[in-house]
Amino acid sequence: MDIFHNNPMLAGVRQMLGAFAKQQIRPIADQHDRDESMPWDLMKMAQGFGMTQTAVVDGRKALTGKDEEGDAAKPKSQARIGCAGSEELAYGCAGICLAIGGSGLAASPVARMGTEEQQQEFRRLLKGDDDHGHIKVAAMALSEPSTGSDISGLSTVARPDGDHFVINGHKQWITNGASASVYVVWANTDPSAGRAGVRGFIVARGTPGLVPGRKETKLGIRASETAQVHFEDCRVHKDMLLGGGATSEGLSDTKKMLDSTRPMVGAQAVGIARAAFDYLVERVQGGTMQGTPLAHHQRVAFELAEMEMEIQAARALVHKAAWMADHNMDNVRMASMAKAYGAKVAQDVTSRALTLLGEEALESGHPVEKWYRDAKIYDIFEGTGQIQRRIIARSIFGVNPT
Repeated sequence: MDIFHNNPMLAGVRQMLGAFAKQQIRPIADQHDRDESMPWDLMKMAQGFGMTQTAVVDGRKALTGKDEEGDAAKPKSQARIGCAGSEELAYGCAGICLAIGGSGLAASPVARMGTEEQQQEFRRLLKGDDDHGHIKVAAMALSEPSTGSDISGLSTVARPDGDHFVINGHKQWITNGASASVYVVWANTDPSAGRAGVRGFIVARGTPGLVPGRKETKLGIRASETAQVHFEDCRVHKDMLLGGGATSEGLSDTKKMLDSTRPMVGAQAVGIARAAFDYLVERVQGGTMQGTPLAHHQRVAFELAEMEMEIQAARALVHKAAWMADHNMDNVRMASMAKAYGAKVAQDVTSRALTLLGEEALESGHPVEKWYRDAKIYDIFEGTGQIQRRIIARSIFGVNPT
């Protein structure tokens, strides 16, 4: 039974973005992968489909035409809509999917923690085009060279100085890091406060002391820009401290924010797996081995059956985690399961597809070779597979997973 069957809104998003992926993303995916270039023209086109850079802050209206509150009699579906759309876009190309939605990483904490004034400022900084005529994008500056998934070990500091904070530190592997017009930067405001001292700041491009660094060359998701960002005595007004002077749970707020984004990362991994699976099914249906149709060979058929089971299970986990987020339920364990299992399935399915297709799939430019490279990152970013399993295990034994 299709998990979208009883939700026309989800089915509509899936149909619309599925067509967009096939007609607009697939034809240019290989070129942007080879060039390691952002698909700026396509990103501007995507805005016409509701995929704006501020969609997360704007709420449901961007994709559904309805206000965030919507009809009180109907359950919210924002998280599930995001997952359905993410799967379809990644089905076209994971790198382009991340290029289109990369600003959502920064928008999520602004939507969750920001004041109304901060949300308005975030929108303002993303209006119009940049100096190159490209749409403006945002970046979430969280990971650091020595911390990666261990965000409790942030070394970037924000020192209070009158009405400002002075930020010093280095960030690495930042999506949109070189091109962003606005950054959401995470820094330790009070080392003596421990985890509670970690806070987020909205920092505009051009702020003295904010220095975009080297763009990284990557194994996969090459259409999405990843770069270093440096902060050298970067002065930020206290009004840009996320949440203002309100009480914050610090690092816990940050981790709760990741619980809302991890299901979408799992959905992207499902999209990659589905792309490789569909390609393989099409090849099997038209191929023979020793005069017998490939589909009649039990080993091939069983491999496809295993892949289908894994994909369906991963999608179910993703939408369970998203459903819990839509209903304001604690989804920390389920979000980690969705992300970790989705990543596992993407790597497993693309690896099996490579094996079944043989030498042809090892050639540069072959779609399965590209999907295989793209799949690996999903076990690393947004918290490694090991971090997710640690969260799940701690939750099983009743220990605070954050």
